[in-house]
Amino acid sequence: MKLLLAALLVGLLVATGQGYQVKPSDYNRTIQQLQGEYVRSEDEFRREFQIWRKTGVKTAHFREMLDAWKFTEDQRRMELEDLPVQMEGTVCMLCRSIVGQLMDQRRQGATREDLFATAYELCTTLQIQEPDVCYGVIELNIDFFLFIFDDRLTVGADTVCAVVFQSSACILSDPEFIDWSVNVDARSTPITGSKHFPNARGPNDIKIVQITDLHYDPLYLVGHNAVCNRPACCRSDQGIPENPAERAGKWGDYRDCDSPWDAVDDVIEHVAEHHSDAAYIYHTGDIIDHGVWETSIGHNIQSMNRVYAKLLQKFPNKPVFNIIGNHEAHPTNVFAPSTLNQQQFSMEWLYAYSADMWGNWLPMATQNTIRHGGYYTTLVRPGFRIVGMNNQDCYTFNWWILWKPEYLASQMQWLHDVLRQAELNNEKVHILAHIPYSSSGSTFRTCQREFRRIVERFYDTISSQFNGHTHRDEFNVFYSRENPAHAINVAWNGGSTTAFSDVNPNYIVYYVDPETYQVTDFESYIFNMTDANRFPDRRPDWFQLYSFAQEFNMHNLSPMEADIMVKRLGTPAGREELRRYWQFKVKMGDPSLDAGCDDDCLLNHLCQVVVSEMGDDVKCDELRTTFFG
Repeated sequence: MKLLLAALLVGLLVATGQGYQVKPSDYNRTIQQLQGEYVRSEDEFRREFQIWRKTGVKTAHFREMLDAWKFTEDQRRMELEDLPVQMEGTVCMLCRSIVGQLMDQRRQGATREDLFATAYELCTTLQIQEPDVCYGVIELNIDFFLFIFDDRLTVGADTVCAVVFQSSACILSDPEFIDWSVNVDARSTPITGSKHFPNARGPNDIKIVQITDLHYDPLYLVGHNAVCNRPACCRSDQGIPENPAERAGKWGDYRDCDSPWDAVDDVIEHVAEHHSDAAYIYHTGDIIDHGVWETSIGHNIQSMNRVYAKLLQKFPNKPVFNIIGNHEAHPTNVFAPSTLNQQQFSMEWLYAYSADMWGNWLPMATQNTIRHGGYYTTLVRPGFRIVGMNNQDCYTFNWWILWKPEYLASQMQWLHDVLRQAELNNEKVHILAHIPYSSSGSTFRTCQREFRRIVERFYDTISSQFNGHTHRDEFNVFYSRENPAHAINVAWNGGSTTAFSDVNPNYIVYYVDPETYQVTDFESYIFNMTDANRFPDRRPDWFQLYSFAQEFNMHNLSPMEADIMVKRLGTPAGREELRRYWQFKVKMGDPSLDAGCDDDCLLNHLCQVVVSEMGDDVKCDELRTTFFG
């Protein structure tokens, strides 16, 4: 979800991005100085806001403030994790200002209509989104916030903003959100080295294909507006632009457009045709489009029905392991706890639907946990188990974190217990989770911490992790908490079959050792969107972009080999190799390559590989030291 749209959802509306203008000359100033100015700006906004709500009149100064905070189209397209560090204080200040005022209004007796009107006027005045998007997103989400804030009077704006915009400038101090934990068994032996295994890719390796982030948009229409200034473009109700360069192509679009059915159909057909020898398909979520201001249960089910029918048609006898993405929910991202006794917020519809659809490939034993919470485990073959997580509950844009954060421990405790039993049974495990548990995926920081504790405990049992969500072909190395010198696990990201945004569509083919179930190599397959749309009457030209092990001169893809590769890329001699990694990460998307990536950008991408828990920058600091020689 785009940063500024996510901002809209926080407290019905959180204006983010440019409130207090951080100028280049500010960058070298101390955090304390900036924090002092943020506090003054926050107080100033509070005063002006209260005058407006009491009198109905915006003072000249308040109008100046709002004008200064209006967002450009480029700013609307920002992702939270791409926000410059220098803007973190700005985001937090604006969040606390507006959320605090809206919460005060509610607690002073403001009605739903009052808060809706305030949020809508701010959203449109600040140009956070177009009026129809502002209206739709607020309408879909306002009742969640009213329930949470009415029921949890102790939750303040500081906590709300620190959860959603977690950063070094937005400090989470509420112990209820920090102190919950999973009961993790103690290890019997200390970690004394990076995890390694001897086998390279071999002829008997198991072949697994990962398809992720299809983002099928049934409203996609060729020739319609690809520059619509909304979270999702290229849609039938957005008109045909005069400029031919702004029209949607046959096979998709690099801009903020999801996938037409022809593109979804093509990737599934291509995988079935060219990888019929694959043993398993990992389908890691996000079937639904980015039209987050107008979702409905009926809309989502209709799209999922079409995709699951296609998967079943092409893979009737091949196991397909599906998991839920954050876009499958209605409203988007919002996954209420199963313990919540409020039927209007229940997720039972999605979990029951998923259980029915996935039952085409999964055994009956998985039904209970899928219907309870959208997650499952199954023994695929003797010694090899798959765990399918529904970790959207830990997504920072899941508003129910603000209600009772301790509920997040439930599924993670289940994961721990499954891994404990797998360890006793001498099984190896693949974990599928749509959102990366690392800090790059906007996973709530306490969930990051607890998941890392679980990985540390069971790194001998967890052979690999597989994620989606980011639309990038990337990976994350988990290092030991007790001894950061040792790499113990790796999470691989399947990228996306949608080109949203600025990337080429792709899927991944993994090669897995049949004894250790470790990934020995993977190949990324893509097609170039520019070329495909140039010849709309023929199918896209899919090709193998690269083999990871071959490209980066690795014996296999063990944590030890990954650590060696990362350290090499973090030296001046490895700079061009690192640039190649970045090019593969954005899947050679033409707009991304045109924008380029300077040295600071490259270092940021490399740090994302080694940081698996927010606030633990030990490995990133090491790379920073070697990177600039």
